[in-house]
Amino acid sequence: MGNQVREICLIAPSDRLARKAGAIIKELNAPVAVYQASLEDAAQCARQLIERGAEVFISRTGTQALLERELDATVVGIPTMLSDYTEILDDARKAGGPVAFFAYDQLTDDVKTICSLLRIDARHYGFRSMADGESCVRQAIADGMVLGVGGAVTEGPARRLGLRYLPLENSSESIISAIHTAMRILGLKKEERKKQEQLQLQLERYQAVFQFTHDGIIAIDQEGRVALINPVAQRILQRPGDTALGRNILDEIPDANLWTALQTGQPQLDTLNRIKGTTVYSNSIPIEVGGQLRGVVATFQDVKSLQSSERKVRIGLHEKGLTAKYLFTDILGGSPNLTAAVSIAKSYAAARATVLIMGETGTGKELFAQSIHAASPRQSGPFVVVNCATLDKNLLESELFGYVEGAFTGALKGGKIGLFELAHTGTLFLDEIGEIPLDFQAKLLRVLQEREIRRLGGGTVTPVDVRVIAATNRDLAQEVSQGRFRSDLYYRLNILSLQILPLRHRVGDVPILADAFFRKFAEKRYEELRPCFGQVLEQLEGYCWPGNIRELQNFVERISVLMTTCQPGSVQSGLLMDLIRRQMGGQEEAPSAPALPSEAEILTAALLRNGRMVGRTAAELGISRTTLWRKLKQYGIQL
Repeated sequence: MGNQVREICLIAPSDRLARKAGAIIKELNAPVAVYQASLEDAAQCARQLIERGAEVFISRTGTQALLERELDATVVGIPTMLSDYTEILDDARKAGGPVAFFAYDQLTDDVKTICSLLRIDARHYGFRSMADGESCVRQAIADGMVLGVGGAVTEGPARRLGLRYLPLENSSESIISAIHTAMRILGLKKEERKKQEQLQLQLERYQAVFQFTHDGIIAIDQEGRVALINPVAQRILQRPGDTALGRNILDEIPDANLWTALQTGQPQLDTLNRIKGTTVYSNSIPIEVGGQLRGVVATFQDVKSLQSSERKVRIGLHEKGLTAKYLFTDILGGSPNLTAAVSIAKSYAAARATVLIMGETGTGKELFAQSIHAASPRQSGPFVVVNCATLDKNLLESELFGYVEGAFTGALKGGKIGLFELAHTGTLFLDEIGEIPLDFQAKLLRVLQEREIRRLGGGTVTPVDVRVIAATNRDLAQEVSQGRFRSDLYYRLNILSLQILPLRHRVGDVPILADAFFRKFAEKRYEELRPCFGQVLEQLEGYCWPGNIRELQNFVERISVLMTTCQPGSVQSGLLMDLIRRQMGGQEEAPSAPALPSEAEILTAALLRNGRMVGRTAAELGISRTTLWRKLKQYGIQL
């Protein structure tokens, strides 16, 4: 035998059957291999084939019984049909005496009938083993039989004992029928095996979840006895191993929601319980089979572990911007007002109380908020920024507090975590706090007081450990006096206050900030262009910078773009002077000074960098589209 075999193997007791079956299999192109083995060797042959991958066997009925008895194998018997006897019935009719028909177990009724019609004196001798076969032959001879008809089991004894014998051969129809049956059985076995594998895989998955999930899992039967318990639940119940199995759940958890779910048949969802000193968040689900309540499965989450896991997840959200990027060392300037503000902010970092940062737009309130967080004991926690002015008033609650699945039309499947939960163990920066609607201020106040949130559409509260830093460019005290801001929320926010003065009150910081911005934007040409940039700043002395640091930064960026395309010393370029005058005068369109010849080169280079797109080129140069079009026309520059 080779190393590989077919999954279906036909074992033939005679060379005649082997050749006939082989021809049929070839014609059918059936996935069946043929092996010849005597009845004595059939079991050993089949055993070897099984070891090499055979799954279904085809054989004569005598061999079938042997294989099924000794190997517990799947065997398809080649059925005995009337057509099998067609070729020998004429010889049997001419035998001149009684004829012995040897068959495993019973002779079929149709053979008995045809023998009667042909007036053949037929006697049936049934056997169930090789020893029985020889006994049957001896009995037939003793009974005066002149001819024997049968298969391989009785052929040998008959010839040895001198009984004339006609070997019975299976017809093509019976062999084909057996082959088709074997192929169907193999298909069913494969399908069943696939189902079993899928079931096993599913069970393995469930077992992995059961054993290694962070949730505690307990199942009770209809009597309230513990039927399953995983390691996490064992730890929560302080029950090592399976010692809780079989015990009544009320003995383990006196106020168990599992028992309530078992008694009422209703799920007990999103509940907080105390189990052996551990606060857990639990869900208990009744299990019904055939309309009958058969028990309850409950999941438990240790609230402290859950919060710790959420914290680790939040820390990992760096790429989403949930970290503070700036430190106090990033706050540039040396004016007395700025130095005092930084000193106060540093003292606030170690505190737990809410901070209210006040200052005009563009003064760097978020920079201070990030620095306070980065210097605080919460520095490893998330830093979450919320611009209250950009959130629709209808979305404020769902964004800040989150929501459960189905809370409203369009809600995400599974719900959504709110920004307060996202900032757990860290800092939540509420920028533009003065813009939140009056009717929402009470809900925000409650969260700040209770330190717990309730998701929109949910029925349970979740504790949150969040420090709040708020910022505003409004005079909140005046807003309170005019009824546009709740006084109780104002006092809750204004525990620690920090005033960031505008740039016009810290003019000494302008050169320091401008130089830092120019170093960033000019990059490699910084040292070369720094003197020229100093001349630009001199022309801006006395300017009050109403947009504060943000305006200064934007101006320096525009200047650096123009200067890096200019020749050194060309600060009097028409574009630069136009930009400076517009900055000083606050005009949208200021008349251009006489242009130097190099200005056309600057325009052309900028157009090429921006793919000849007018809008992008104008933005880079810091001029309006109208001005750019006018200059292009002036120099005859074609797009």
